[in-house]
Parts: sequence; C-alpha cells; structure tokens
Amino acid sequence: SLPAASGLAEMGAHWIHGPSPGNPVFCLASRYGLLGPEAAREENQQVEAGGHPPMPSVTYGSSGKVLSPEAVREARDLFYALLASTRAFQGSKEPPWPSVGQYVRAEIARTVPTMAGGQEDARRLQLAVLAACLKLECCISGTHSMDLVALEPFGEYVSLPGLDCTFPGGYSSLAERLLSDLPEGTVLLNKAVRTIQWQGSFREEGDDARVFPVRVECEDGDVFLADHVIVTVPLGFLKEHHQEFFQPPLPERKAQAIRHLGFGTNNKIFLEFEQPFWEPQQQLLEVVWEDESPLEEPSADLEANWYKKLIGFVVLQPPEQHGHVLCGFIAGEESEHMETLSDAEVLSAMTRVLRTMTG
Repeated sequence: SLPAASGLAEMGAHWIHGPSPGNPVFCLASRYGLLGPEAAREENQQVEAGGHPPMPSVTYGSSGKVLSPEAVREARDLFYALLASTRAFQGSKEPPWPSVGQYVRAEIARTVPTMAGGQEDARRLQLAVLAACLKLECCISGTHSMDLVALEPFGEYVSLPGLDCTFPGGYSSLAERLLSDLPEGTVLLNKAVRTIQWQGSFREEGDDARVFPVRVECEDGDVFLADHVIVTVPLGFLKEHHQEFFQPPLPERKAQAIRHLGFGTNNKIFLEFEQPFWEPQQQLLEVVWEDESPLEEPSADLEANWYKKLIGFVVLQPPEQHGHVLCGFIAGEESEHMETLSDAEVLSAMTRVLRTMTG
C-alpha cells in the first residue's frame, strides 16, 4: 500500500475475496479489528457471489452512451453461465476444448442465432459485452488470453461466500499487525538469499550434537541452518534461477512444473480527480467497445489499441478517505506494453478513453 494524494493506493491485492469464516485472511483481519463495519455484517458474509460480486455500476459504450442495463445483464448472465458450466469438465480426460477461451467462444457461436431475439443490432451489442467479459476474466485469471487457461482444471478454483471488502488501512495493515506479534529481530528484511542447500548434514560451529538438513546462504555471507525452509519467491524468479538457487537441484517433476506453469501481467492505473464526473452510488465504470466480438480476432497493433484491453474503472471507496480516485485494471500483453510508456502517454490514453465513454 502506498499513500496517494488523499488516501492510499493498493499496488498489489485490492480486495479480500470471499470474506467469510472459511477465509483465513478475513478471520485474521476481523480478529485484529482491521475491517470496516460492513465487512463484519453476517448477511454480507453469506452472499454467494461466485467470484463476481455485484457492484453498483454503469456500462459505457464506445459510442459515448450508457448501455442498456438489461442488455448488459443478459450478456453477462450468459457469460457467467458458460463459466459455471466449465466445472463439468473437471477431471475429464477428454474435455471438448483445450482452453477456457476456446470453449466459451464455441458456446457463444452456438447461441448467436438465437441471441437477442435475432435482432442484429442487439445481437452485436451483446457480443461486444461478451468480449468485455472475457477481458475481465483475463484480469481475474491473470492472463493475456483465456485461450492460455486450461479448461479441464479451471473448475478447481472455489469461490468462498461473502461480498468482497477492502482494508481501510491498506492490505499492509495486516502484515504490520502480524509482525507486531513477533519478537523483534524475528523477521529480517533486505536479506537476499544466494543459495539453499538441502538434503545435507550441516552443523553449527562448535556444536556437533545437532545436525540440520538445510543450509541457507545469504548474499552478504551470513548462513542460517534449519530443519525446514518455506520458499515463497515469485514464479518468475524460479523460472530463471531454480537450477542454481537450490543445491542439489529440485527433482525433475518440480522443475518441470516450474517450466510449464504460466503467469501473466496485471496492472492498475490510478486517476485522481478534483471533482467526480460519476454518480455517488456508482462503484464501477465499465467500458465496452461496441465494434468488438469474442468471435473475431482482436487487433494485434498494441501501440494503437493497447488501451482497449482496459476493463473499466473501480471507484475507490470511501471518497472521504481516498478522494475522487478511479482505479483501472488491464491485463496481458497490452498491460506489458503500457509499462513501456511514460505516465504522460498513459494519462493521454486514459483521457481519450474517458472522453469516448462519456461522449
């Protein structure tokens, strides 16, 4: 969490998803009194949101008009029904398609003839909304395309009940509270590790009585002996360094898993305004490019069209704490392209998007 002009900005995780008694993060945050009163309400903890919690929203089209809530809801209900149907293939040896994206598009193509009662303009709008739904799912799954997400295991993910909530003091308030319970000096920061030697027999100098199977060597030369080590480094680090980081190397099955696992890029864009142009009750401003369809290949011209991968903006709540701030979400190769741009270039693109949305 970083301080913003009026409040704070979550650079990483934004919400507690599924805040209910089965969620250990929620339970810890509740025990430490780190959440607002709404999160503590029992009825909010019982809501079955299915990973897509309802938020008061408005959906803008690229024509500069607010889209029909009924048309948006109809397309979104179809999309969520298709996602729910993927659970039928969990454990299947021969799923109908390799990926979630291929399956969803095939099912959409199958429903096109009856979509929107056969009215062409309404059908085209629903296809555009479905394309936006796929972009949102890319953000949720942390991928460039749902074609990269395997269909068979997709249903393994379980969404806990509860309306998503945030930490008024930022996600870091939980880490700080946990840290305060530990004796001083227990956690060492800025202590980079060079190698982890395991399956060994190591002894402390001057103490031959106890043997440790693990030896952790730091970049500064310090050494720690241990019975066990829990390693939580990013997957990208493991892909690049696992062969020399662990001595002896990891078993081949684990090395293969590291090589084959994938991950994508998610980015946030924070925009602060002196005055809001949105209504007080609106918490999500969605954007739909009305000329898009999940049945057509998206443009490969990242430089010209990267901002069209943006799913829209979440209104940071409450404004009394954050000021008037929108947080945009964007995933995939478009997100990586954005990282090559200056703040001024990103701001210019976001200004164009907002002007397009609001006419």
